[in-house]
Amino acid sequence: MKDVRLILVRHGQTAWNAEGRVQGGGSLDRIGCIQASALAQRLVNEPITQVYASPALRARQTARYTAGLLGIRVRQSSLLKDLDYGRFAGAFIADVQEAAPGLFEQWRDAPETVTFENGENLANLRLRMNKFIRKIKQSHQGETVLAATHDSPIRIAASIALGLPDSEHKQDYLKAPLASMTILNISSDSIVLEAFRDISHLENTDG
Repeated sequence: MKDVRLILVRHGQTAWNAEGRVQGGGSLDRIGCIQASALAQRLVNEPITQVYASPALRARQTARYTAGLLGIRVRQSSLLKDLDYGRFAGAFIADVQEAAPGLFEQWRDAPETVTFENGENLANLRLRMNKFIRKIKQSHQGETVLAATHDSPIRIAASIALGLPDSEHKQDYLKAPLASMTILNISSDSIVLEAFRDISHLENTDG
């Protein structure tokens, strides 16, 4: 098979990101729009043939900045959704600590052991990301594919490439900054990181 380049980008900033909630939500704010525009200018010279996005509005908006410049339709994929934090989605950390004492510390120190109430766990997210990688590997051989998603899915994708277990998920070196770019080279028998957590395109912006 021909190799596939998968460019994973995290969405730009939202108000919830700025407020420090457990999970971002809503639409891009002013800074997020600046970030997404700068990211699009960085990506416009890449030979991108397909654009995917998480169903979340913030991810779709981020993808549209690049897709609009390239004249490519954005395809939504539920496989790119953020980790489902269940009843804690959108909550402030202080509220989580009050409602579920010890959960935040467990998530920080042993994330592979946490299943969020009415949500999911990292094992499920890893299954989703592996399924997405298999999908583009089969459907887009020889192409460069852009996918706009979230921090946790990008951490998982990088972990797959690096052979890391889910216990490493909350380590700072895996964090995908807002509007960052990570590139995977996917061949028949390997996944290699070409770029990781790249935010060089944001250097001259307010983002």
